[in-house]
Amino acid sequence: MKNALPIFLLIACIWFFTTVVTRHAPEWDNMEELVWASSFELGYQKHPPLPSWIIYPLTMLIGKVLWLPFALGYLSVLFSQLIVFDLYKKICKQSNQLIPSYAPLVFVLTGSTIIYYTTRGGDYNHNSVQLWSIAAMFNFYYSSWVQERKINFETSNKKNYFLYWILLGLVTGLALLSKYSAIVQISVLLVHFLVDKRFQKKSALLGMMMSIAICLLIMGPHLLWLYEQTNQGQGPLFYARESLAESSSYGTKLFELFSGFFLTQIYRVSPIIIGIYLLIHLAQKNKDSQLQLVEKNHLKTTWWHRFTQQDRIFLIFFALGPTVITLMIGILLGQKIEAKWAVTFYLGIGFIGSFFVSDISIVSFIKKILWIHCLFAVGYALIVGPGADYLGKQGRGNFPSKKLGDAINLRWQENSAFTHGQPISWIAGDTWIIGNVIINDPVSKGRKIKAWIDANDLESPWLMPSDRKKPLLILMDHAPTPAGQWWRGGHPPSAKVMELFEKAPVKGIVSVPWTSKKDAPPLQVEWAILPSVEEN
Repeated sequence: MKNALPIFLLIACIWFFTTVVTRHAPEWDNMEELVWASSFELGYQKHPPLPSWIIYPLTMLIGKVLWLPFALGYLSVLFSQLIVFDLYKKICKQSNQLIPSYAPLVFVLTGSTIIYYTTRGGDYNHNSVQLWSIAAMFNFYYSSWVQERKINFETSNKKNYFLYWILLGLVTGLALLSKYSAIVQISVLLVHFLVDKRFQKKSALLGMMMSIAICLLIMGPHLLWLYEQTNQGQGPLFYARESLAESSSYGTKLFELFSGFFLTQIYRVSPIIIGIYLLIHLAQKNKDSQLQLVEKNHLKTTWWHRFTQQDRIFLIFFALGPTVITLMIGILLGQKIEAKWAVTFYLGIGFIGSFFVSDISIVSFIKKILWIHCLFAVGYALIVGPGADYLGKQGRGNFPSKKLGDAINLRWQENSAFTHGQPISWIAGDTWIIGNVIINDPVSKGRKIKAWIDANDLESPWLMPSDRKKPLLILMDHAPTPAGQWWRGGHPPSAKVMELFEKAPVKGIVSVPWTSKKDAPPLQVEWAILPSVEEN
């Protein structure tokens, strides 16, 4: 349907505007990306570089502003929905018009309610940037497979066929440049390649080799960087090893796998029940039209049974394959699995709607889905923003970002004897606290402020030797783990930050209200100014 793009765009706008209007600060991952957007690097100590490559030039144009990563997060969701919609159209086309033309839109809208694409959709991170590239992986893989299934395939022109394989290699490389977890979806496609016995066709093997070659070409510079970093005992592979390291028993890990990862996925995907309920409800109200359809076309089955057997298997691989493979890794290897890694796992989950309907009123379904998005977006925004503020609950949504930035900038201006009248040019501290000052920079909107993350040069590759001659601002959360509080402002300061703080000739504490509740504890941040690091 031609109306798919406006509908997806409207949903993205609903969530984006309700989010940025009511929030005072970014999400953690958004802040991390804003802080990292300081240079083009072949990789970072925590992750591959693609998300930073995308946001960095944008920050140079418009500054490190609060709304930018939220916009990029919801755009990633939007692009992935368009690609999945196109994939569903191709799948439905194989049913010989037994499935209505509006079914792909129904499937995407049914899955649009899950938490990863709504309340968490504005999180711009390495998972969300993968959404569109992984959706494209399945799309191009399927497109090449459909051509193989044609009767005249061996004698047909294979120009487009091999183009799909080339594009598959391209987007696979981009997915891996976002996060190495794309190996899960790659594994799903490889298993399908084997199960369907595509390897028996020489053209498919050639196409696969072309995809691998293109992927390696895209990944080449980063892989060389990764090799050098690994030889030095640092880089993303070492970060991954440390984050996954656990000394607990196998039984404990299995319990955490199912109670943590698996149950969290059920919770985050559960809003799909809303879309399914609407489908069933509207199907019941549309009985008359269904009867007319039966009389005309003899279609008594649900959409699911109208898919070809091959496509039903592919849809199960698409929707459930990543979760199954991840659970197998956790069970067989006793590996720790983080729930948030599953952001990209449910791009195809909306096809579940095909089990319940044979015909519905599409206009009514669209209207109801849009109303649901409006209600949930407004409700969620009010809870994490004004609601939390009124109740005295401290969180990222109501973090006093601008108040903190203004207070720190005022202290900087008051100490011109140490700053030499220069604007803030670099800050040492933990990512969250220094990031909130950077995004509220009144001089350059953060473009000209560099972050010295935890005073660690390895974590801050954008720093130059000349930066050390400039006055350094040092920030520490005064009470990073306050007793009885479920959330903290920033991480505890590193030893290096504390050392620099002690050397600073001028220092103090700023205290700003976190919420509007009178007896709620304020945010307190320690600050210090060091005229030059080079002298120390």
